[in-house]
Amino acid sequence: MPRRSIKPILNERMFYNCPWTGFFHCKSPYDELVKYQKTNKIPVEKLVNHLHFDLKLDRQKAELLTDIYNFQDTIVKNDQEVNLMINLPFCLWRCFNCTRVMYDKTKYSDVYLYYIDALKKELKSAKNIIQKKCYLVQNVYFTGNLLALDSFQIEDILKNTSYAFSNTTVEVGSPLFITKEKLEILKKFGVKKIVFNSLTFNTVSLRQLCRRFEFKDLYNAYTLVISMGFETCFDLVIGLLDEKELQLKRNIELATDLGANNINLYARTCKYLKPEKILTKEEDLVSIRKLLNFSYYKMKEKGYVPYFIYNTEIENGCFENVGYSINDSFQNKFLIDHASEISTTISCGTLAESFIVNNLTNSKFYFKNPYDISQYVFGIDELIQKKEKFFLENSLHNN
Repeated sequence: MPRRSIKPILNERMFYNCPWTGFFHCKSPYDELVKYQKTNKIPVEKLVNHLHFDLKLDRQKAELLTDIYNFQDTIVKNDQEVNLMINLPFCLWRCFNCTRVMYDKTKYSDVYLYYIDALKKELKSAKNIIQKKCYLVQNVYFTGNLLALDSFQIEDILKNTSYAFSNTTVEVGSPLFITKEKLEILKKFGVKKIVFNSLTFNTVSLRQLCRRFEFKDLYNAYTLVISMGFETCFDLVIGLLDEKELQLKRNIELATDLGANNINLYARTCKYLKPEKILTKEEDLVSIRKLLNFSYYKMKEKGYVPYFIYNTEIENGCFENVGYSINDSFQNKFLIDHASEISTTISCGTLAESFIVNNLTNSKFYFKNPYDISQYVFGIDELIQKKEKFFLENSLHNN
């Protein structure tokens, strides 16, 4: 076959314009790969070339999926293992871009204390569910801003989330909330990992997002966290405020030079993180996809391996969120479970979604907490009753 006849298929720009083809154009391309591989029984050593040449995936996407497949294929699924996720939607202030925090503590001081009491009630209910169902808690994950609370409140909450053998992770929105006293409390209750939701290391971008800290604040907090023996993770955003390849390279190099155990790269294609706004210019789409392509090879160059993936903005053509780990011992199993929904998760707080996973029958059941804080606080007793009934009726043994 003449070389010119296959040139259009291997055209770089074509792949940038359509990186996720066919059934891979979805929220979880890894799940589709697992189904496809089981059906067609493609040898793992031939998977990259098959995805690239036969299914017309971009080479980077094919390698990325294969790397994740090689890692996750070794995970043993156990329906008695569960995750516990807790949302703390309060902060001393709300940054312009924040999707985790919904309320300022100072503005909602009357509701704030009621929320803490309601959350402790739900956490006690979660513990009852875990005991009745003989669940083994493998991961506890705090979203929002636990460290924005006072020290005694942090301790009260952690008392209700302490489980033997569980890996506990705390997400931190602002490094200004990190103090030695609070870290000692986390250490006391077995917290293993601190996730810095920094988004970028660029001070100009941080100011545009109305973030009230700079890189020096992040560095000082990170140094303290490392000195106390915590594992670390950085959440960074690709394409944030039109940041180009040079800034992304700087972000990745800083994160890797600091020695973070995990680095999560999230794709946000629109200014000011408004994912509901669809990109219409082809050059904008191509620009983001080039950044995603660059980030994968740059992370591999630095010795990091991808271990989870899920896509956002399906209508834009999909842009992958990928988690990277420095070696096999530092993956965050919760993020794998959450991306592919392969383990039961009990979620507490506003905007929390619990789900039961039955891998034997390949079925899932969902339960959503209310979004509004007043509905959550004043309806907590009814919520707990419904939630306990949900887990009882949809148990593993009843299906």
